[in-house]
Amino acid sequence: MSNEYPALPPQQPGRDGEAAHRPQYPHPPYPHPQVPAGMPAAVRAAQVVIFALAGLGVVHSALVGAFSGAEAAGRAFAPYLTAWVLLVLAFLFPSAGPGVRVAALVLGSVQILLALGGAAQGTPFGILPLAGAVAVVVLLGQGSAGDWFRRPRTR
Repeated sequence: MSNEYPALPPQQPGRDGEAAHRPQYPHPPYPHPQVPAGMPAAVRAAQVVIFALAGLGVVHSALVGAFSGAEAAGRAFAPYLTAWVLLVLAFLFPSAGPGVRVAALVLGSVQILLALGGAAQGTPFGILPLAGAVAVVVLLGQGSAGDWFRRPRTR
């Protein structure tokens, strides 16, 4: 076994007669961010929280509707309205760009405000949509989530 390194390819002279020391690229050597191999745990967790939050809204309003009527069911569902739009966005997380992340962060913030209003009015389980929305905003606000949504995608 030899400790020698393989010979370097011959250098082409540069413009000023010296050997060119930089490799030739088919495009300029811009720094490329490391592309994540799969969806980061923070993005996947946010997706799961959104799925659970939307399901919880349906179950909660159905139970309230069964025991208290349609009007009460509508009031119980109000804090979960943005969770349904977030649900649509959550299905786009695997292939979407940074606009979906920004929209999800904004809707999560609106969900926090709606849930605070519902909790202040004494809505049963009003704290659950608040906790879910806070979790979504925190998870999508992480750097790994930003890297995921900014990654280069092939068409």
